[in-house]
Amino acid sequence: MLICLGGVCVPYTAVVPIIILGLKWILEKFGLAQYLPKYLRDMLQVQGVAASSSSEKCCATSSSEVAVSKGGTSKVQPLESMEEFEELLSNNSNKVKVVCKFTSSWCQPCKRVQPFFQECSSQPQYQKKKDGSNVLFRTIDVDEFDELSSKYKVSMMPTFLVLQGDKVLGTYAGSNENELDTFLKENAGAA
Repeated sequence: MLICLGGVCVPYTAVVPIIILGLKWILEKFGLAQYLPKYLRDMLQVQGVAASSSSEKCCATSSSEVAVSKGGTSKVQPLESMEEFEELLSNNSNKVKVVCKFTSSWCQPCKRVQPFFQECSSQPQYQKKKDGSNVLFRTIDVDEFDELSSKYKVSMMPTFLVLQGDKVLGTYAGSNENELDTFLKENAGAA
């Protein structure tokens, strides 16, 4: 049995999951999850006050550098403005590569892969070299910078781009750590 609305037909068994997804989005977006009993929050996989704040950035930190477990220092920073993004791409475009991670506060795979992304940023091959070449790491919240996600055709998260000037050197969509490591080595390894 199908339910058709305006030329779109969905099986009746898909209506309940769609309603639950919509409810989950509303609860997270407007910070209403704190008013639900814990068992409902667990069932819907939403968190209370701390994770539902709209100002919180998924996978990003407020400080410019984060300590990484293997002794290095993470270079991952959240993108703060479009002006910053344009400046990153225009300055020394032939020597600087920018690794962009498109993410969102509601993206669970983004949160799971973030520690690995931070660890990668601290590896020696991504540090500034004597010749001035460098690899910069940024997280970009798709809800705040929707024009960038449209420009680079980001259709799922997390999506990683390696940019050099206006040129896209590579794109990887997913959260598999081995594939991400290979992608970064192939596209961002030598600036």
